[in-house]
Order: sequence, then structure tokens, then C-alpha cells
Amino acid sequence: MAEVKVVDDMRGVLVKVGLGQPSTRAFCIGAIAAGLAYLGGFPKTSFREDGSMKPLKYLSPEPDATTTHFLLVPLIAATAGYLCT
Repeated sequence: MAEVKVVDDMRGVLVKVGLGQPSTRAFCIGAIAAGLAYLGGFPKTSFREDGSMKPLKYLSPEPDATTTHFLLVPLIAATAGYLCT
């Protein structure tokens, strides 16, 4: 007979769905945060009037560059997910 495996805790659920490593969890958290931030247009200062993203001030000499870049949101979320899970 086939043996039925029972998942008892959150760690078992994460391993079962392929999120057993902190790096894979961080990637998924970052991707979800990026999608939600982009759909919500958050932060508003990261986008131009036509909907395109402004560059990061520290990497670009453009006059409308911003210090609150769109990619900082998923990067911070992914880092927190990596360190805390």
C-alpha cells in the first residue's frame, strides 16, 4: 500500500509547494511585492506622468531621477523575507 505523507506544520507546507529554501521564498516575496507595487503605482514619486519609471538618483544624472525607486520596495520585501523565514 502507498504511504500517505501528512504535513504538520508551516515548514512542511513550504517544502511541499517548493519553497523549502530561503532564497526561493525571498524571490517569490519580491516578485509578489513588485507586482503589487507596480499595479498600485507605489510609490507615486517613482513614476512619470506617462507611466514610465523614473531612474534612481544615485545611478542616473537625469533631472527627474528619484531617491525612492520602484525596485526598492520588492528588494526590501525580499530581503526581509530571506532574513526572517
